Amino acid sequence: GGGGGSGSGGGDGGNRWGSASDRVAETNRRLLEQQNDSSINTLADQLGRLKELSIDINEEVADQNRMLDGMGNQMNSASGLLNETLGKLGTMLKSGGSKHMVYLIGFVVFSFIMIYWIMTHKSQAV
Repeated sequence: GGGGGSGSGGGDGGNRWGSASDRVAETNRRLLEQQNDSSINTLADQLGRLKELSIDINEEVADQNRMLDGMGNQMNSASGLLNETLGKLGTMLKSGGSKHMVYLIGFVVFSFIMIYWIMTHKSQAV
């Protein structure tokens, strides 16, 4: 009979060790899950910041594109005025009138002053 009890005790000791190792394994599993959850939360925060940054960059690019379009339009209008002025200058040179030349030079100077004034005031308004 004593041998049976001893065998049973040996069996209980085995169960206790198995139970303890199961608890250690469960504790390790929970720790790993907590670490994974923490890592996931960190990644989610970083992803949120990256999303906000990409939205800000997109808005800045759109603003820069609008500004560049405006500058392009201003340059086109200035170029058109300059071409018109040069055309008139060419016409005056062909006609050869000195009085007309003085008027043309005055007109060219006035045109450049107006273009400069328009460009500086538009850039301040933007």
